[in-house]
Amino acid sequence: MAIGDGTIGKPDDKDPTNTRHIDIPERYLIPFKEGSLMTLIHFIYDNDTLLHPTPAALCGKAIICPTNEHIEDINSMIIKIVPSTSVTYTSTDNVIPLTGSQGDIKVLYPLEYLNLLNFSGLPPHSLELKLNAPIILFRNINPKEGLRNGTRMIITQLLPRLVEARIMTGKFIGHRV
Repeated sequence: MAIGDGTIGKPDDKDPTNTRHIDIPERYLIPFKEGSLMTLIHFIYDNDTLLHPTPAALCGKAIICPTNEHIEDINSMIIKIVPSTSVTYTSTDNVIPLTGSQGDIKVLYPLEYLNLLNFSGLPPHSLELKLNAPIILFRNINPKEGLRNGTRMIITQLLPRLVEARIMTGKFIGHRV
């Protein structure tokens, strides 16, 4: 979180208030080539953690990505490894007109286009989840109960319109939400 908050990193030579430059030790660098994402995943998560994830094994590990595109690639690879049945949740496919006829809006915003959009802090149109997979909350839902931006959880139940999880970190560790 310190990286995202800008409290870690070295100042830019031209702008000392810009601390976006972070030196990563050579031993942690994985050269980009075929299979390098899987190498990264196995560097962070050992096989036992991937095959039998527990809050204790997951709470101190994370892969941080610069863009949602990278996150999607890594998440889909990890989801394929986790040994349980996946459930896919999709967003609602409706365009609600503010004024005029709905036909005009459908021309401006085809559903296929809307479903491709990925915004920071919002889940994608199609979200594949599995039991025991780690998830991170990206908005404040109920901060008093521990459901705030950045809360890390592990999925315990997948229902048609509901995801149940246990909080893995912070003072609400172990709480079912």
